[in-house]
Amino acid sequence: MSEVTESTRSSAAVHGPLWGERAADWAEHTAAHTIPAWNAVAEATEIGEGTRVLDVGCGSGEFCAMVAERGGIPSGIDAAEGMIEVARSRLPDADLRVGAMESLPWPDDSFDVVTGFNSFQFAADIRVALAEAKRAAKPGGLVSVCRWGAPEDNQLYAVLAAIGELQPPPPAGVPRPGDQVHAGAGALEPVVEEAGLEPLRAGEVEILIEAPDDETLARALLAPGGVIPAIEHSGEEAVRNAVIESAEPFKQPDGSYRIENRFRYLISTA
Repeated sequence: MSEVTESTRSSAAVHGPLWGERAADWAEHTAAHTIPAWNAVAEATEIGEGTRVLDVGCGSGEFCAMVAERGGIPSGIDAAEGMIEVARSRLPDADLRVGAMESLPWPDDSFDVVTGFNSFQFAADIRVALAEAKRAAKPGGLVSVCRWGAPEDNQLYAVLAAIGELQPPPPAGVPRPGDQVHAGAGALEPVVEEAGLEPLRAGEVEILIEAPDDETLARALLAPGGVIPAIEHSGEEAVRNAVIESAEPFKQPDGSYRIENRFRYLISTA
């Protein structure tokens, strides 16, 4: 396991409580948006009977549950204790742990597949986190990194920009998500190669964020941990209003919302 440095501690200590604060809302209103990406990665990595899978940044455990449904053996880690509590309620027998992705508490060569959905960019050092994923995967095993694609392919970025205007400066030494790796096409390959992984194949997946009304959209988009500092800094009403106003172009005639996005995934060999 990699050494747990002060920056690792500070990053996990900051992001963990933020993402755990609204874990119930995340599980109810937000997590399911990622289902198409979970399906695509599960198919591409051939997760099936007996496949040992570690989901890094597993959140409220939905992908781990999908692994179990496919006959795999899921494990998960997340910095947010609140998220892990929800995940454990869904999968009481799974190996789910609170911890930092830069120092995974599993031995070398433990997993056939290691995944991370919108998670590795939260590491204090993404290359260290990916090297840990490689270490935890068996030789020839697969490591999948999946996250938002290029800004021009993601309508959600307009909403995130509005929320960003209400954010305080980030804590010293803790990067904002996306500071280390741009989301655009091709940006992941050099980073995974630096971590000692060999890129195998990539793909993109359409991700729709749909909500029947203003309240549901607000609960979904105020749940991520990255939004909590804006709420604490500017107030929940201001952030809620910013979400609704910036999402106006994506409002349908019946009052529902449809926000079109794309995820990009890269599967590498350990």
